[in-house]
Amino acid sequence: MAQVQWSDLPVEILPMIFQKLKDPRDVYRCGLVCVLWKSIAKTILPPFLLLSNVGTFKDETGTFHFKAPLNKQSCSLFNTQTNESHEIFLPEVEKCWFSSSSFGWLLTICFEPPHEVHLLNPFNRDRIQLPSASEFRWPCDLRVVTSTTPLNPTCLVLVITHFKGALAFCRPGDKSWTCFEDFERCDNDVAFYKGEFYSVNTLGHLFHLHCNIPVAQKVLPPLSIEFMHHNYLVELDGNILLVVRYTKELFTSGFEVYELDWVKKRWIKVENIGNNAILLGIGSSISLPIGLFRNFKANCIYFISDNLTSFFLKMDLMPKDNTGFYNMTTGQIEYLYDQASLIWLSSLNWFVPPSPVIYKQNSTEIICREEKGMVKSWFSKIQRSLLNWYTPKI
Repeated sequence: MAQVQWSDLPVEILPMIFQKLKDPRDVYRCGLVCVLWKSIAKTILPPFLLLSNVGTFKDETGTFHFKAPLNKQSCSLFNTQTNESHEIFLPEVEKCWFSSSSFGWLLTICFEPPHEVHLLNPFNRDRIQLPSASEFRWPCDLRVVTSTTPLNPTCLVLVITHFKGALAFCRPGDKSWTCFEDFERCDNDVAFYKGEFYSVNTLGHLFHLHCNIPVAQKVLPPLSIEFMHHNYLVELDGNILLVVRYTKELFTSGFEVYELDWVKKRWIKVENIGNNAILLGIGSSISLPIGLFRNFKANCIYFISDNLTSFFLKMDLMPKDNTGFYNMTTGQIEYLYDQASLIWLSSLNWFVPPSPVIYKQNSTEIICREEKGMVKSWFSKIQRSLLNWYTPKI
């Protein structure tokens, strides 16, 4: 009798099997089997909320402190579809800050000088070294945007810090950061769009960032905006959008969305984003069709408490008061996740799982990881899920 290959399982049952795997790393490993499994795994893994390890912590006297735990060897991901938190063992993050990711790779910054910087894949623990963060005044505030997966040799890495508005870039392998010296302060967000980096400031100025020169070229005049606000850039259906987040007394009060008219060089207000949702986060904003994930609603903007500086200023307030979704149809705000107190210990950012990279030679030794002296059998979990799916319920 011929041996049946894992990749020959009926495609109809694969989503049901993958959904029974509780650990997101196991779903990721399923995507390493073949191209078909990879395509299905990508529809099962939702955008997570990355719980930064930089946040507020109480000491024995009840006093709040803004810092990161010294000996933490894990990162926490909050599943937006199941409201479950996943603790991922990562000894590489010990004595490091992390609060940002791009293409599923965490930006980690060592506490101690010279503040070594790495991009870390939390699902397979691969690391890529970047220049140190010693030249940045507040290295814990760095956020990252990459042009593509860091495994791509053409990858550009851009970092932004909000405390002083610093903006710099490098390529993996560079020894130092290249800074945009002439860049105006008070920048809000950066995005990679159609092969180029763009940034936006508090006035709605859009800048085209030329990383070869480097210079920041202004694209648009300012947008007329009232009250306190924060601007985000996000791509939707091939267009770049500006999302304006209004706040009153540090609380989110509403949103406006604008689409860029490249010919007339102006922002055009958007009233409806259709059957899509926008997830806002500094350097991590994404749009997605809501059909993929059941807990996201159409024509809604999901926002989080993502700014470390403002988080520090309002540390006596619970950031759950600043995390929820805005319905563009009704103009109403609804707050989320009030039952999950764990996620309110720190600022948040969106984490989109990395795309599995399929190698020609694949085995259980490559796919499975050794954790604290114990090898977790990935294939045994698939077998168990198959049995649970096939066994009739009495």
